[in-house]
Formats: sequence, structure tokens, C-alpha cells
Amino acid sequence: MPARVTAPIADSLSAAKRVLLAGCGGGYDVFGAIPLALELEERGVETHLANLSFTYLNGLQGALQESTVPDLYAVPGSAAVWDQYCPEAWLARFLSGKLGIDRPVWGFDKTGVMPLRRAYQHLISKLGIDALVLVDGGIDAVLKGNESALGTPEEDLTSLAAVRPIELPTKILACIGLGAELRDGICHEQAFTRMGELTALGGFLGVSALLASHGAGKRYAEAVEYAFANQQQTRRSHVHEVVLASARGETGLRGEWTWLSPLSSTYFFFDLHAVADSHLFLAHLEGTQNIWDVTARIEALRKDVTVRDRTQIIL
Repeated sequence: MPARVTAPIADSLSAAKRVLLAGCGGGYDVFGAIPLALELEERGVETHLANLSFTYLNGLQGALQESTVPDLYAVPGSAAVWDQYCPEAWLARFLSGKLGIDRPVWGFDKTGVMPLRRAYQHLISKLGIDALVLVDGGIDAVLKGNESALGTPEEDLTSLAAVRPIELPTKILACIGLGAELRDGICHEQAFTRMGELTALGGFLGVSALLASHGAGKRYAEAVEYAFANQQQTRRSHVHEVVLASARGETGLRGEWTWLSPLSSTYFFFDLHAVADSHLFLAHLEGTQNIWDVTARIEALRKDVTVRDRTQIIL
């Protein structure tokens, strides 16, 4: 029987009763949580999905805003509209219609650290969450801050900074999609160096392959294809196109900016505190109220960092 994708973090989550799995970089990141959530459900763990949303949720018919937390919405499957970008709604519709899981996907507005933290704290309290898994599509969330390129760091770092001080027994960062971010300038030799550093700190929790041919991996593939088929008039996800192709065994150069390998559909798991606490300037994002504040601070802080030279290794 093929290994389950949750295996490396099974011990970390062994005592968890209710787990929140949240896309930390926005867009389709929450789709990377599907296999983890389904396998946890098989073990009797109650799971909930959330995502930093790129959708204007206040204008999405059917999205239910939390009355006391204006940046948090319950997004049901009934909110899915074919010509309006909202991966969260299509995921909720898939889970309800195809798998019989009738729960909303929670959406966070794209804000600064402080509003996002308040939304996380409210949701964690509301649902009785005792473990959190942030899921990044790609591997830029794990970077330290001095790499030659950081990809698209604003949303990832906002999520990391927002949840860092929240008291929970377990907080994990999961990354999937290695090789999908070449067009964002990611130097993967530097990403591997960072992973080695986190290993030395005791913060690397292992890897596991996603297989699209069975079980939770098959459900993941169906969910991605379902959302893509119903979002043809809006943007889709380059990262999850790469992950899906890799999970089906495709390899090699795909266009100018995509290198497919088995690593592209491999989960890398990290202790979230180890990642956040060793980041060079994450703490300086405290106090930000909107995403533009975050962007401005990152740009300013990078000027005081000794940025590494890029190497020529293809990944």
C-alpha cells in the first residue's frame, strides 16, 4: 500500500482533534491542503480549510462575513460563479457535491499582519482548533529573506507573521510545488540550503510524495480539474498545474520557466516556529494593517540585507 502523504507529520498531529489547514499564499494554495485534510479525516480528525483570498469577498454573493471580524468570510459552494474568480467557492462546491463534506472554505481578506491575526484568532477559537497547518503552493514561504529572489513573499510572510504568536500546541508549514517558481526568480540551490539550515535547527519534519492515482491524491487531482474546468474564464493556478503534472509522472523542461520532476509533487514539512523565528526580517512586519504596508516594508528591509548571489544550477 503506498505511503500516506501525512506520514512525516503524523506524530506531530497525533494528539490533534481539530486541525485548520490554510493556504498561506492565497489563490489556489488551499488546494494543496486537500490530501492532508482528507487523510486526517480518515483518521477521525475534524479538519477545516481556509485561505488567504484573492477574491473581493465582500462582493461575492453567498459569502458570509463574520459579524465581529470583517476580514473573515465563510465561503460555501453556493457562492461559486463560473465567471468570477474564487477558488475557495469551487473547492467548497467540490467537497460538498462530490465528497459529501458540507463545510465552507473560510476566506481571509488580503490584509496586513494585524487584521489577519485577528481573523485567525477568531476562527481558531470559533472552531476549537488545536493544530494549524499552513500550506504554500511553491517553496518561497520557507526562504530566509537573504536569497537572490524571494518569489512573491508578501502573502506568505503576512500569514507566517500573523499566526506566529497564536498559542497552539502544533503549527506546521507544508510546501508543495518545487520547480514551479522559476519565473519568479527562485534559486532552488538557495532553497535547499535553507532547508539544510532548518534541518540543523530541528525544524525540518520530512517529505512525502503526492500520488494522483489513488486515495487522497486522486481526490486532489479531481478537485483541481473541477475548479479549472469551472474557472476557464478566469486565471487558474500555474503551481497546481505543475504539481498535478508531476504527480502523474511527467518530467523535464516545460516551456521556459517550468522544470517538472518528482520533487514538484513532494510535500516538504517544517516546524512553523523554526521557519518564522529564523527569518531575517519577519518580525519587522508587525503592526502592518494592509498588504501595501507589507510590500513597502519588505522592499525597505531588503535594502539592509546582504543578498546572496544567484547560482547557475537549473533548480
